[in-house]
Amino acid sequence: MTSPSPVSLLGEPYSLARMKLLAVGLLMLAALVYVVATLLEPRHATWGYVAAAAEAAMIGALADWFAVVALFRHPLRLPIPHTAIIPANKDRLGRRLAEFLDQNFLTRERVDEALSRWDMAGDLSRWLGDPERARRLARGICDATPDVLATLDRQPVRTWLSGLAQRLLREVDLATLGGQAIEALTGQRHHQRWLDGLLDELAAWAARDSVQERLTEVLARELAQLRYVGLDQVAARLATRKLVAALTRTLAEVAADPEHEWRHRFDAWIERTATRMQDDPQWQAQVAAWRDAWLDQPRWHAPVEAWWHDFVVRLRQDAQAADSKLLEHVLTLLQAMGHQLEVDDSLRQGLNRQVRTVLLSTLDRSRPTIVDFVSERVQSWDATELSTVLESHIGRDLQFIRINGTVVGALVGLTLHAFTEAWLR
Repeated sequence: MTSPSPVSLLGEPYSLARMKLLAVGLLMLAALVYVVATLLEPRHATWGYVAAAAEAAMIGALADWFAVVALFRHPLRLPIPHTAIIPANKDRLGRRLAEFLDQNFLTRERVDEALSRWDMAGDLSRWLGDPERARRLARGICDATPDVLATLDRQPVRTWLSGLAQRLLREVDLATLGGQAIEALTGQRHHQRWLDGLLDELAAWAARDSVQERLTEVLARELAQLRYVGLDQVAARLATRKLVAALTRTLAEVAADPEHEWRHRFDAWIERTATRMQDDPQWQAQVAAWRDAWLDQPRWHAPVEAWWHDFVVRLRQDAQAADSKLLEHVLTLLQAMGHQLEVDDSLRQGLNRQVRTVLLSTLDRSRPTIVDFVSERVQSWDATELSTVLESHIGRDLQFIRINGTVVGALVGLTLHAFTEAWLR
């Protein structure tokens, strides 16, 4: 398999080799014309003009060949001073190139001007608006998730997360937070619905045969004096039935009456609890002490690490499944993000501003590193490699210098010969 030529790499209509061949061909033609014209000059004066033009063309061609070659290497491999200019000055060129890049391309003003014309958020919304692209992105995120999660499931990460959770929980005022949560729940009357559920559970519990048998045994022990006449079990069962009936009736009354006294007492107790948790220093200190005692348990980290491990395993399994729920959630999130960016102009402008700020801040921090990288990269290049790369990019234009030198030399030689002949005559 042949390597691509400079034409295919650079998209030039003529290859560098072809242009070199053309320049050399013109030099050879000038030499041939010079020889022929010199031999024929005694026959006619016109050949003197041709010989002078050909001679000057050869001089111009050779001079420009020397100048072009001297940029990249020593002509004829002779260590002539001030040749192989690019290899000899490679490091200095690298520094100058880095400084030019810093002063003319990486300035904050120029980059900010370019970023101000870029509607990044609009491009993102249009990109996410394509269902196929959004699905490919979601699929890519899900495909990358297992590897990311595998990294997050290592023991050092689990230990760090459990420690982080412990530190964060120590900083949380659980009493105040709990009181606010209770107020939020009571504001929506959730506590009364929970009370209804509790009443139903109590009624169902009291109606169980096992519970009634247990109550009967307890009451029979309390009625031990009736054992001698054989009435202990009879009295206990009668008392149990009455007790259960009274409990069920009371629970039914509370459940059926939204204004029952017990409900008002429950409301008052919940309200007092929420207030004391937020305002009572003693309660807050007690909750904080319970929190710290819980966090100080020797094995506190183990359940947190186990929970994280189970969570990561389930998430990895879902990400790898054909009917991944994670994929659908990610896709829905991406599509919602794209739609919101499309309809909310203020959101787009705000995101663009944030991106510009971040990129400019990153540029300010990274500019010295970029400049150093460019300079060091050029300095690390092999001199021959650098010369070859530059010659492949600008060598074709330099061959035109050789061609032009040949043509201009011929014209100058012809003109000078004509003036000389006219002056002598």
